[in-house]
Amino acid sequence: MRLYIISFFLCLGTSVSAYTNVDMARRAYAAVPFSEIYANKEQRTEMASAIQAYWQDFDNRLPRLSPSELEWLTRELDTTDMARLNRAAQTREFSLWELANIADQCTSAAAGLVTAINTPSQANTEMFHWSKVANCYHESNSSIFRHLRDAGLDTIGDANDGHTIDSLMLSRILLVIIPSSMADTMGWELNRE
Repeated sequence: MRLYIISFFLCLGTSVSAYTNVDMARRAYAAVPFSEIYANKEQRTEMASAIQAYWQDFDNRLPRLSPSELEWLTRELDTTDMARLNRAAQTREFSLWELANIADQCTSAAAGLVTAINTPSQANTEMFHWSKVANCYHESNSSIFRHLRDAGLDTIGDANDGHTIDSLMLSRILLVIIPSSMADTMGWELNRE
């Protein structure tokens, strides 16, 4: 069943979503073949670069709040009045703000990862940076779909969206990528079969 699901996502065509790109998400996921239990530095570098490109693309596509919208939202969120907070959290402005925060955090995490992998003096920090990137995929698909919908940006939220493979990406990062980075950092020889 799992192999069927992965094959389904990897065979999808070009994304029809205006704010995410399934082809870029597939490229990141496919950097390490499904059957691999160890990812070498070249595979991790390829995956990290593809992840960085994906999040940068997502970030670049998002509209940003105007200064007046941001000022209004800041005022609305700076209260202890729960009814007011709840009303603000249901607005288009709040969803745009949340999407921008997610995109900024994930773009920054991916850039830090690429730098760590490509800078010999930072090689021992690779695992730390992968864990920050993993956070980008932790339940992000449902929150991103919700915020895209609530901002009026995208009503698709289906298999044509790059975030549909987020749980697969998280699994790959946690089960293969981080342990591989740890093994390389510690100088461990693993059974890679």
